[in-house]
Amino acid sequence: MSNHRSNTYERMSNAIRFMRASLILVAANLIVGHAACAEPLRLLFSTAQDVTNTWGKLHFGVTPVRLIRECEPPGFTAVGGFPRPDGSWEVFGQQMTEMKRGDETRRVMVWKLLRANTRDGVKFENVETVFESEPGAWTDHLAMAKNLDSREYLALKLKVDDNGFAYTAFFSPDGKQWAAHPGNPLFYDGDAMSLFWSKALRRFVVVSKSFQQVPDGAKRIVDHGGKNRRVLALRSSPDGRAWDPSDSLQDVWNRRGRAQVRPDAALTVPDAEDPPDLEFYSGNGFWYRDRAYMMVLNYAASPLALRKHGPQLDNEWWTSRDGLRWERPARGVNALEVFPQIHRLETHPLIVGGRILFVRGRLLLGMPEDRISFVGARANAEFSTASFRMPQADLCLNAAVPSPERAFAANQAYVMAAVLDDKGEVVPGFEREKCVIQNADKIDLPLRWAGKSARGLAGRNIRLRFSLRSANIYAVTSASDNR
Repeated sequence: MSNHRSNTYERMSNAIRFMRASLILVAANLIVGHAACAEPLRLLFSTAQDVTNTWGKLHFGVTPVRLIRECEPPGFTAVGGFPRPDGSWEVFGQQMTEMKRGDETRRVMVWKLLRANTRDGVKFENVETVFESEPGAWTDHLAMAKNLDSREYLALKLKVDDNGFAYTAFFSPDGKQWAAHPGNPLFYDGDAMSLFWSKALRRFVVVSKSFQQVPDGAKRIVDHGGKNRRVLALRSSPDGRAWDPSDSLQDVWNRRGRAQVRPDAALTVPDAEDPPDLEFYSGNGFWYRDRAYMMVLNYAASPLALRKHGPQLDNEWWTSRDGLRWERPARGVNALEVFPQIHRLETHPLIVGGRILFVRGRLLLGMPEDRISFVGARANAEFSTASFRMPQADLCLNAAVPSPERAFAANQAYVMAAVLDDKGEVVPGFEREKCVIQNADKIDLPLRWAGKSARGLAGRNIRLRFSLRSANIYAVTSASDNR
């Protein structure tokens, strides 16, 4: 009898726990659903995953980062920026100072982390020092990101020791108070890196320049790196402390007596479509809207500089849905217009005043908002977007009609848009002939059908069906989100 009562009690307890867990899950789903509904509409186009039911010959392309203007340097080297609710940006920078010590075999440096705010990417205000390091063999490399779950900041700094480039972590709960991680260094790898928070994975992602040992003779032209090939190593972490994979480059090479085999998935290497001598020198990755972009600096050794550091080749835009698995929709298209004056970008962009901005010393670089990648067509082509719930707002199109490289085709270039229901049928009154765009190049072109907004369809699941020719389509947004 006692066992029966015990079993009954256990079943009731389990049922109560199940009900509680179910209620928590339902509440969480409601919160997530509400947050998703509250997010402004923004459809970007970078790969075939962004389009459906295509016809004709579409292509995906990218926009090179261009010089916008010269300006007074902010007094520090910008390393990271984070948006604030009022539209301004919190910007971090560093200052490096060399300490004069004649008995040291390596340069002894002190670095300061500074914090400021900006509204335009040109003027930086309220500059304050929030951290100063102890003297050490610090390099210039510094990368930052913010955990969007815990709101904790992470800064990675490289320091040279007997094992190579030590990835050293510093954390802050508010951007003002910083402390070194007691478990430093995290790992060892190459001397170029970038760091960002993946909203898809809910994890930090670090992209490091690394090296891959290749068989003798595989590297036809030998530079100062010997037969080693420069590749990218990718690691991720939920908190910036424990990383997956956890290996170090020195472990892979067995320089510390702890040999480890690096998983193939941890390395991103050139493939059969690349030139046989291509190497990846560095990758500047960052999260943008609902995906990651990365500007990769390509490298190839040169017979004009045997056993020396050869010239970098060019830059390339990559894109990813999670920050670990990358696609390359624009091979061979140089992504940095000011190359080789500036070899690479090393920071996340600021999104200010309808532009994507990169601060690089006294230069301000960038492009119009949401225009890193696009879908275009030379001749007549069509595609549908992913299904979305129509917001209580007007729709806008970010497009160039004609596309910049086909300015001569202005008379033939067009974009037409129709609205489809969840069965793929055209919604009456929203036929493509009623929404025709020509001779326009803006980030917020109104989408209207014979003067009518689609706002009246709010709450319905719809798709947009685009027809285009000699035009680039970069994004679809809700009007309330355009700044």
